[in-house]
Amino acid sequence: PVSFDIKNTVLSALKENQFSGSESECPNIHLARFYEACGYTDPVGVSESNKKLRLFPLSLTGRAKDWIDTLPPNTIASWDELELKFRERYFPIHKFLERRNDITNFEQGDSESLYDAWERFKLGLKKCPNHGLDSHAQMQHFTQRLRAQTRMLLDASAGGSLKNKDESEARELVEAMAQNEYRVQNDRGAKKKAGMLELDTQTAILAQSQLMNNQMAAMLKHFTTTPAPPMQAKAVQDVKCNFCGQGHANGECFPAGSEEAMYLGNFKKNDPNNNPYSNTYNKGWREHPNFGWGGNQ
Repeated sequence: PVSFDIKNTVLSALKENQFSGSESECPNIHLARFYEACGYTDPVGVSESNKKLRLFPLSLTGRAKDWIDTLPPNTIASWDELELKFRERYFPIHKFLERRNDITNFEQGDSESLYDAWERFKLGLKKCPNHGLDSHAQMQHFTQRLRAQTRMLLDASAGGSLKNKDESEARELVEAMAQNEYRVQNDRGAKKKAGMLELDTQTAILAQSQLMNNQMAAMLKHFTTTPAPPMQAKAVQDVKCNFCGQGHANGECFPAGSEEAMYLGNFKKNDPNNNPYSNTYNKGWREHPNFGWGGNQ
């Protein structure tokens, strides 16, 4: 009898990537990982087809395991037949069309980097291995809907235009630029994490400084645009009556001893400092307790 020993590495790989048949899982990705796990073992005297037939049930769980356990007996004679049954069950025609449309209608996201876009596109190819697109068509579908900025960078790196490169050269260029972008992003992320406190402190200081500058600019603008006080004091001080020669307007002469003359005389005598028309400033107002600024001034 032929012995069939399964290595622990193979069992671990199968258990870590079990397929349950949920909508969020990709059957083609599962098959690709299953093939990889099968490469870890090569039992003597066992064909490749029989090896896969024995190992594949171990890669299933949940409802997918129930599906393979309920297949009619003696209906599967080879691995090719089992793989076909599996694809028919979990990758029907409508899912195939959806996955193929993801490739042919691929578009880079608004904030998606070249690296992320390239990885997503390659993953789409793995999810639909029977897409029927050759290498040239694949690169065409990927590059034609990149953002304008990304396309400009690729054209510049290509020496003018990516169209001047053949498929293999274009693929190598995209791969190289994507990997370089990935390394730059990782370096920036590490530096930002290490100096996060310092960066945040500097940002706060700069923001506070900018706020103070804005406030100072607003104050300067206010004072430079404030209109000069009217020349009322000097204008009134220069008024002189043409009739009596006193410092009042024409027509305001009061007879000596009249109530008006007595009122004005008492006003000046009782409070000589309360002169609203002083040459410099209103000293009387300044000494008013309601208009003081911190005591004697």
